[in-house]
Amino acid sequence: MGCCHPTADLETDKIAEIPKVQRYSRSLVLTPGDFVIIKSEPVTEDYVFENVVGYGAFGEVRRAYHKVLKLERAIKSIDISHCKEKDIQKLLKEVSILKLLDHPNIIRIFDVYRSSTKLYIVTEMCTGGELFDRIKHMRKFSENQAAKYMSDIICAVMHCHQRGVVHRDLKPENLLFTTKEPDAKLKLIDFGTSTLFDKTKKIKGIFGTYFYMAPEVISGNYDEKCDVWSLGVILYVLLSGDLPFTGSTEEEIISKIRNASVSFSRPTWKNVSEEAKILIMKMLKKIPEMRISIEEVFDSPWLKSRCDGNLPDIEFEIELLNKLGRFETESTFQHAIYSYIVSQIIDSSYFNKLNEMFSKIDKNGDGLLSREELKDVIIKFDLSFDIDEIIQRCDIDRNGYINYSEFLIATVEASHAYSRERVREVFEVFDKNKDGKLSLDEIRNSLGGNANNFTLFKQILSEADTNGDGVIDFDEFLDYVSKHK
Repeated sequence: MGCCHPTADLETDKIAEIPKVQRYSRSLVLTPGDFVIIKSEPVTEDYVFENVVGYGAFGEVRRAYHKVLKLERAIKSIDISHCKEKDIQKLLKEVSILKLLDHPNIIRIFDVYRSSTKLYIVTEMCTGGELFDRIKHMRKFSENQAAKYMSDIICAVMHCHQRGVVHRDLKPENLLFTTKEPDAKLKLIDFGTSTLFDKTKKIKGIFGTYFYMAPEVISGNYDEKCDVWSLGVILYVLLSGDLPFTGSTEEEIISKIRNASVSFSRPTWKNVSEEAKILIMKMLKKIPEMRISIEEVFDSPWLKSRCDGNLPDIEFEIELLNKLGRFETESTFQHAIYSYIVSQIIDSSYFNKLNEMFSKIDKNGDGLLSREELKDVIIKFDLSFDIDEIIQRCDIDRNGYINYSEFLIATVEASHAYSRERVREVFEVFDKNKDGKLSLDEIRNSLGGNANNFTLFKQILSEADTNGDGVIDFDEFLDYVSKHK
């Protein structure tokens, strides 16, 4: 099993430096992505492998369980035994991009392990199967159901574009349902062919799946609007059960993508609204400059009119807003531990209702809560919180917004998330040598620390180490994390 994508030799864009969020005065700024580091120890030290749940272009995906946390994960294993280092770095670009993204409709990454022969990427486990499987089973969907699915996908892609990421392989096979429930949310997966983009430059390289590939991608000169084309194809499939451009050979498919008009002549389109057809036509414009943007898709009348309703109850909304308004930590280390608990320890299914609330406040769907969005919802319920103060307390990465994880940290039920038992789980995960004590290196390595913040971690150790023995036992760790609540 090789390590390189069949079209990887066409890639000409360089592996860009992942842009860092602007950071200000906080001495210790750790985001969920910082906790994901490449580990050299055997993956079996932390995980027990179970059955194979899927195969991809690079390798197989297995169900696994974390030994300490007892949580289910998905682990993609990639054979790198015959790969050159530059090819391995291309594979690791997927990791860098996943670390950059933080959205309820995007698969979350937890761990990465690298040996001499294998690369293991650990992500959350979605048990509901692919959107592709539901399409095969249902054949087509009502406009309301299709709109709900598209809302999840569009919000995920909009967040990607906001963070400078273009996916390049959007298709039903790369969209997983969190559970088998009918109303389960979708998660975007497989960022193996994604890349960073610069608005001032075109992207090079032919990637993706022909049925969903934009004409400009086939020409090898494109921008992020190639994802909008792919979304247009997905919407067409959801409403009809058919692909808009087909053929018996690659050449025939490519010719139709470049030259054929979108057809709504089949009987299956008879009862589909004109609004839906107009939106699809706008998304499948051959010339990218004439194609609508992802933001315009999100704001389209067809989507907006079909995605209202099924929102959290008012009491729950007010309760969460009160939590957001009251949240405060004096210790950035405590905030880092809370962030670790929310992003690494608690199963994502626990956040379902919080996800709904986050999406409701996030009016433009970009995965960030702005000052204006917070102001609107606080005024709606006649609350008296200072919006700037909320952002000051919750915005740990200092980008001027409250992102998804920052929202969860502030609004999750504290008695569940930040209990003694949860802190114990963090301690046991950090305690790599299982001696019941945390060394400076164990804390720093677990939190993704580097040479730039070595002095700060040393200060944390000295403050928490109340008996002065050079390490932190559990009681010291618990006291230090809890005393700033």
